[in-house]
Amino acid sequence: ENCPLITDNQIKFYPQYVGNTGIGMPIDKGLTKIIYNYYYQPAPNGEYAHFTDLVALESILKSKKIRLTSTIKRKDDLEFALFYEDHDIEGFKRPIDASTQEEALMNDLFYLSLTENKEPSIDIKRGMWQHFGKMGTGVKLIFDIVTTHVDFRTVYYPNSPYSVNKQLVSKLIERINTVFGKPFVFNSISKFGSFYIHSAFDDECETRYLVKRFSDDYPFPFIVQYHNTIPYIELDFVSPWGALLPIKVQPGLNCDRTVVQRIVDESGLTVEVLPNAISL
Repeated sequence: ENCPLITDNQIKFYPQYVGNTGIGMPIDKGLTKIIYNYYYQPAPNGEYAHFTDLVALESILKSKKIRLTSTIKRKDDLEFALFYEDHDIEGFKRPIDASTQEEALMNDLFYLSLTENKEPSIDIKRGMWQHFGKMGTGVKLIFDIVTTHVDFRTVYYPNSPYSVNKQLVSKLIERINTVFGKPFVFNSISKFGSFYIHSAFDDECETRYLVKRFSDDYPFPFIVQYHNTIPYIELDFVSPWGALLPIKVQPGLNCDRTVVQRIVDESGLTVEVLPNAISL
């Protein structure tokens, strides 16, 4: 496995299991960080694209904020649960109040979906305009991102022909059970499901900017708002974590470029309006 060495300082033996969830102040999360970094690489600074509609474009540029939506919005797309199901982790299914632990965790995770800023032919090949650009009536908003945020990460698509087959957790579970006859349990894994996406979506080459409401790594200086029943937060273009600055916008094939130009002009921002996409 191409990952850092796991030492006896990071993995402990307990009567019922092996892992890092035992009593300790503070609990050592070194093992969890090794696994997290192994599956989900920190995304490099640079240009990223976000496909959206004209209403959202106007709201983003006018407010100078970008919306991060709760992952609960994607529950029906079988997101979040896939990592835990693939590794036989059952805790997220526990009932809690009128919902489940899964829903409670998803409600506290907020994300912005981005993709690599590639040439137009790649966008067309991936179907980005069809799936996310409102069949060409929307836009491709390009950001220049410079950030130190620890949860700006690339998505991992298990079983995709384009992804490395990452088996670290499976091998730890198998090895510990074989040698010690105990389950492997590790802590602080609520974020893992947000970056572990079914291979059917691997053509999106997605990168996510994720914010967790209750995190040991950073504060949560946001007011949670709701669109219908879906929670969301708004992140300023410039924050203590860095900058997400819109620098270009491309109208889709069926999008009125003059409307896009008007939205940009009224925002007062320096955003280049590119020629329309030539195809879906």
